[in-house]
Amino acid sequence: MIYPSLLQEYDPRFIELALSELSSPVRYILNVGKTNLSTKLIKSKKASIEIPELEIRILPGIGSKDVICDVYRLLSWIEDSIRMGRIVGSVGRPELLEKMALLKNGDIGATLIIIDPSGKSWVFGEAEKEPINT
Repeated sequence: MIYPSLLQEYDPRFIELALSELSSPVRYILNVGKTNLSTKLIKSKKASIEIPELEIRILPGIGSKDVICDVYRLLSWIEDSIRMGRIVGSVGRPELLEKMALLKNGDIGATLIIIDPSGKSWVFGEAEKEPINT
């Protein structure tokens, strides 16, 4: 199944305005499967991403940007980063790419965790939302 969405970067002021009432640190936990690959989300530039089953953890860096996309596009971005060698771990690259392809196709499930100390990220769907105490 193909989800035609584009990874979109927005002016940080748009994110700040759209989510101005949200400022508490937050963690979203979404069980990714075939039925929710089109779930929309906002990932702020300060948010980290984890997929524990694939041993993936992406921390925000200097060039991080606010992003609005769906889960499928976020997984595609992660897959592209793996291909370019930006993501490495204990699992080999070919095996990781194979698992990412299965996840994007909905053939396997995994947990997507977005941790945002700024509280500006948001998942529009059935994600579990937990406040983070700092």
